[in-house]
Amino acid sequence: MNDSTQTTEEQNSSLQSASAHLVELAQSKQLVLLGDQIGIAQHVAFVSEVLPELYEAGIHNLAWEFTNSRAQESLDKLLTAEVWDELRCTNLFIDLLGIGFTYREYADVLKAAWSLNRSLDVHDPQFRVIGLGLPTYVEDPSLLEGRSAAELELRNWWMGGHYRDVAAFHMANTLTNEVLRSGGRAVALLSGERTTTSLVQWKDGLPTVTVGNLLHRWMGEGVARAVLHGAVADSQAAERVEALVAAAPEKPQTFGIALDLATLGNVGLNEVIGSLDGNETSLRLKDVADSYIWLGNIESWRPCQLIERVVTDENFEHLEARYQALDPRPERWTSAELEEIRQDGQSKLSESWIQLPVADEPPTKRNKFGRRQS
Repeated sequence: MNDSTQTTEEQNSSLQSASAHLVELAQSKQLVLLGDQIGIAQHVAFVSEVLPELYEAGIHNLAWEFTNSRAQESLDKLLTAEVWDELRCTNLFIDLLGIGFTYREYADVLKAAWSLNRSLDVHDPQFRVIGLGLPTYVEDPSLLEGRSAAELELRNWWMGGHYRDVAAFHMANTLTNEVLRSGGRAVALLSGERTTTSLVQWKDGLPTVTVGNLLHRWMGEGVARAVLHGAVADSQAAERVEALVAAAPEKPQTFGIALDLATLGNVGLNEVIGSLDGNETSLRLKDVADSYIWLGNIESWRPCQLIERVVTDENFEHLEARYQALDPRPERWTSAELEEIRQDGQSKLSESWIQLPVADEPPTKRNKFGRRQS
């Protein structure tokens, strides 16, 4: 069940492979918060591939924000079924955001978990994926009187507080009830900004709260934050990391590393602003994360692909209503328009990713008479 083959290059390197590092970290903690950006195909594929190694190491749970907790019963049935159910899998992502998050690589994570369970003996504990998602907007357009459910004021009124904070408490409670209280271990795949532990960031003059902040206060050293390259929203730091990796004698394709004693840990952060233990201070990577996982530079990233045939005659009414709540108009959206919106969203995935700083153009050289040299 353990497929831990390493390339010759990895075997000759003193660095741990990305999978070996994540597994070792997860063995030493009760919870690892794995921060990422949305929709990077290689990063999501890595999660699929590492599941058997995590299971062998005693980590029997993957938590994530990409299915709703209200659909947990359906998700459990999917992963323990005798036969893979593609429709049930797709419906879990439809439940999350309608047509807004239907990507093949995330579905492949669920299929990898199902395949893992099919390989186990009958008395072995099953591997679970725990949905942490929470609907944070009104899903029924008939309740909105023509307003968009995406309006911040409306979302906050609907949630009874800032939707971001309410979601953080929901995720912390779900992880506690589903995994931590029973002594289980988990890796939680989340958007990078949700995974901060000791770092408290500020937005519009107010401190934010994340699921990582909440669980770190309760669990202390029992929780660790690992970040995939690019998950820390600092383009200059990402550029410095890429320069250090390119200059490394090992020339690693992938690696994972603890930041407390590593050169990478000393990379300064200029675009991340927050406080540690109540004190505002200059920050380095090792101040905001415990481990760093590298699967390739930003130029190598590719976006996740769409699940095919999501909009059908059977689910059109539901999908149209969900989208109408977000983008209301007098006439109904058509099936073709919903599919076009899906494709447009996929094509713009990379626009949300961190970008390296654009190098300043060198000044044009002039001769001693002030004319530009050709």
